[in-house]
Amino acid sequence: MSVSVVISTYNNPSALRMCLLGIMSQTVSPDQIVIADDGSNQAGYGFLSEAPFSSLPIEKVWHRDHGWQKNLILNIAIRHCHGDYLIFCDGDTIPRSDFIESHLRHSRRKTFLSASALDVPQHVYKNFTDAHITDNLIFEPSFLDREWPESNKHLLRLQPGRLEKTLNLITWRYCVLRGANFSLWRDDIESVNGFDESYGYGSEDRELGVRLRNIGVSSRWLKFSLIQLHLSHSKTGYRDPHVVRMQRWKLRKLFLTRKTRVAAGLATACERSSAMPESQYVHTSEKTMTHASSILQFVPTQQHNNQPASRKRHAA
Repeated sequence: MSVSVVISTYNNPSALRMCLLGIMSQTVSPDQIVIADDGSNQAGYGFLSEAPFSSLPIEKVWHRDHGWQKNLILNIAIRHCHGDYLIFCDGDTIPRSDFIESHLRHSRRKTFLSASALDVPQHVYKNFTDAHITDNLIFEPSFLDREWPESNKHLLRLQPGRLEKTLNLITWRYCVLRGANFSLWRDDIESVNGFDESYGYGSEDRELGVRLRNIGVSSRWLKFSLIQLHLSHSKTGYRDPHVVRMQRWKLRKLFLTRKTRVAAGLATACERSSAMPESQYVHTSEKTMTHASSILQFVPTQQHNNQPASRKRHAA
């Protein structure tokens, strides 16, 4: 099967660079990488066209900054994916070298996989070098312990050994989808019409997981198998407590209503964006894929090279 990795990002090029260094170190390489950019100012992202990143099968979708629209840009990114199997991560995470391999090894039909990430403080990850990441030293407890003694509590997650299967079983969680670390078959996410674009920050990823369960897709929580580091940062500016509370109530109702699809979602995301000049997305690609396309794959009629500077982000 072909594999597409979708990476979401917003105004954090240094973190995205570290994420891609992690992708470069994978034991199994993806067929395609699609960066879903929710309106970043493009200054700082020039490294994508430079070595060694220019060798990666990277495509990028970007739209203007109109506040939190992560779900919209993710739907657009999925429409440009060619893979049979999709793996999602955030651009402020660094995957361990077996990240893609583990997602594929544990994959099952009609099942989505997910796990959380290890939060690493800024004073620790600011000292990561390219070699530290590509050699996977940043996942060694002895390396982390120098600047971060508290990392000892994560020893089993970093090196579970033969206990991995048992630890996953003990920490099992029902129907939890974390947007920064999940994977599923492409036809499963198409069957529920992708992400709900009406959601702001807060439960926007779990909402997708509930609709997948409602349509008969099982879930697997693999805390000790799908390992990545999260580069901790402030959420000031886009986390609205009122929105978070309201969306939690909407999420609870989903379990009762058994809703599966959203009206404005994946199937029409590209067309809706292309029809609005003020929020029209931009797709760039240097690679040509040879895999068979999904029926929902979208090819824009024009390529746009001028990317206006983003505006200040506001809370959703």
